[in-house]
Amino acid sequence: MKKVFIHETAIVAEGAKIGFGTKVWHWVHVCGGALIGKDVSLGQNVFVGNDVTIGDKSKIQNNVSIYDSVHLEAEVFCGPSVVFTN
Repeated sequence: MKKVFIHETAIVAEGAKIGFGTKVWHWVHVCGGALIGKDVSLGQNVFVGNDVTIGDKSKIQNNVSIYDSVHLEAEVFCGPSVVFTN
């Protein structure tokens, strides 16, 4: 079973759920109400708000902001610096 990787500079708030095999890279901030699927990659400097869902096997590139109440399906690719608003 693959473990979750969380870089030492990342902030993952209590209550956030992160699936097996997911990688959380440098300076990522995941809020407590987020649900991150399995085998997801959160690139450098990504922000994930509360009540956000990111489906399995999604790839979120560097500097992406996903604010509250945004829900992404499985296998979504978000290019660098994409901003989702609610």
